[in-house]
Amino acid sequence: MTKEELLQLTKEIIQNADEENQYVIELLLKGLKRKEFNEKGSYISALLHAVGEYKDNQFTIKIPNTPIIQNDINIVHGGITATILDSTMGGLVHHILPPDKAAVTSEMKINYVAPGIGKELTCISNTIHKGNKTVVTEGKVFRDDGTLIAHSTATFFIINRG
Repeated sequence: MTKEELLQLTKEIIQNADEENQYVIELLLKGLKRKEFNEKGSYISALLHAVGEYKDNQFTIKIPNTPIIQNDINIVHGGITATILDSTMGGLVHHILPPDKAAVTSEMKINYVAPGIGKELTCISNTIHKGNKTVVTEGKVFRDDGTLIAHSTATFFIINRG
């Protein structure tokens, strides 16, 4: 698709958008702008408007609960919950590994225990075990009212950064 075709498509979408779709378009464009200025390392982090923090041997990611991440019953899609868990636990692993190492998810188990509603989700991760070949982590996602919505454990395989 050429830039001109992309501009025309964007114009048509914006002209026909209702208020919610205008908000979604705004979120998507602001996410792409964040990625353009390299505020976030990945497109998914930029589009989710994720804010991460490593502190006291924990890694935390917060994301706003927007229409982009909701399913058709207006709760956070389970796949988004899985993504934030994987990103938070993986982010923790990358913070505790030496600079010449990286890690990839090799296994993840999730228990969904409450619907994802409210204005914001917070995911907190901790290390359960750090070995020479794998790291085992735990992650929990909370609504802004403090309710746990999902609990996860994951194993990450340590690889050489290349």
